[in-house]
Amino acid sequence: MAESLLTPEVKAYVGHQSRPHTNRFPISEEMIFELADAIEDPNPLFLDAVYARNSRFGGLLCPQLAAWKDWAPRLDYFGAAQDSHFQVPLPFKSYGFNGGSKWTFHRPVRVGDLITKTEKIVDISERPGRTGHLVFIAREITQSNQKGESLLTIRHTSIFRKRAETEVEDKPELSGPVNLPRMSPPERGEVVEKQVWSAPPQRTFDQVNVGDEITPVVKGPMTTGHLVRWASANGNYARIHWDLPYAMLRQGLPNVVVNGSLKNEYLYILLQRFAGEAGWVREMYLEHRGQDHPGDTLIITGKVTEKTERDGFGYVKCEIALRNERGQTSQGWAQVVVPKQGQSLPLVWNQD
Repeated sequence: MAESLLTPEVKAYVGHQSRPHTNRFPISEEMIFELADAIEDPNPLFLDAVYARNSRFGGLLCPQLAAWKDWAPRLDYFGAAQDSHFQVPLPFKSYGFNGGSKWTFHRPVRVGDLITKTEKIVDISERPGRTGHLVFIAREITQSNQKGESLLTIRHTSIFRKRAETEVEDKPELSGPVNLPRMSPPERGEVVEKQVWSAPPQRTFDQVNVGDEITPVVKGPMTTGHLVRWASANGNYARIHWDLPYAMLRQGLPNVVVNGSLKNEYLYILLQRFAGEAGWVREMYLEHRGQDHPGDTLIITGKVTEKTERDGFGYVKCEIALRNERGQTSQGWAQVVVPKQGQSLPLVWNQD
């Protein structure tokens, strides 16, 4: 292995916990609409106040993964809202690639909730990689509301790669031709329509079988408009998602890339629709192993792999994946609670 990058100063960050950081504004109907519009999810629990008030939730909900928004973040070389990637004093800076995230969902996020976030570094490790020396930083992130009630817990691993000095990021210009990617849709006169969707009948636990395929969710073809709209909705403007010359010339990418956080939302939509309004997505784990670009159509799929009962509830484990025309780029698993016949599920789930 090359000389270790984990100096005593770096190792001392294990166990470091950030101060609680409270979002600038509480969740509003306007913010929820903007998020739902950006992920193109016409769920009436997000958009129809009367429908949501008459549901078991009693009011509008916010897309669970997107409750935190970075408001007016500063801009630097990597874009905006990238500061948390650089808390640990590594001897180099790079984007933190997704090494896997696990979400545990405890209660719904509602209009009026003021979100507080804390982060704790739980592990730092290193190993050689095919494309350079890799450092893995694992964080535990918690989000709670103004009452101190836990909303969700995230265990996230970021992978940082030390780029070789001869790579394009360190060159002010490239020698030789640059192969431009295909133009992002739509073409003149074309329109990329928003998805139309209606809720299927609510299934019960006894109606779910191991081996069942989950009805796929299809998104796209993706456009740069999708990426910019998502950045506006959640406040994260990392340059690899919108700045084509930067992505290609400074980061060596073939195109701008679809946000991992946006793909997370698409996979969560699959699970929400499978669980139904009477169900609950309890856990979701994802790894992003490939890139998706403007022009790609994303197909999100799932399959039931296990059914169990505990504490009186029916848990369904699923494998989930996302692919484009070139192959699979994301994979993971989830646990969904599906109600039994005549059962009403709670709105609050204790931490395991």
